[in-house]
Amino acid sequence: MPRFFFHVLDGSVFKDEDGEELPSAESARAHAARIAKELAQAGEYGGFAVKVLDEQGNEVAYVPIGKRSN
Repeated sequence: MPRFFFHVLDGSVFKDEDGEELPSAESARAHAARIAKELAQAGEYGGFAVKVLDEQGNEVAYVPIGKRSN
């Protein structure tokens, strides 16, 4: 199963060194959307983004993290 890396960006990069094994790039995009939603709900990550790379370093997804809505 391929491994995908979910980095959090805010001008600098918080690297995911371990990654996650997922069945496809589509699954990785869905996982990134869930991460972005959870971080938005935490309220401290507005303006950040989740960038997903595959094992070869190719960008699979870029998901902006929205601001928390009350």
